[in-house]
Amino acid sequence: MSPIDLLLHLSNFLLPPLAVAAILVLLAKGLVWRALLAKVPWRSLWVQCAGLGLLGQLGALLWFGVEGKLAGYALWLGLLSLPLAWRLVR
Repeated sequence: MSPIDLLLHLSNFLLPPLAVAAILVLLAKGLVWRALLAKVPWRSLWVQCAGLGLLGQLGALLWFGVEGKLAGYALWLGLLSLPLAWRLVR
């Protein structure tokens, strides 16, 4: 595997949770729950969501042995939404 292939594989593995976390935080904090999340900084909420999303992605890879299973995507999407849900319930 060439270095370019390695870079492409890593970026295709890491970017989906990071991008979905950014979209989730943008929609949640910018449009939907603007007043409820006013005290929470954008960056800290994104870091928490993205970190758990990456953890879910890595856990799904270790659990299933392959990346791209629907159950794996459900796992990282569920973990990705936990920080937002936790802040809205408190």
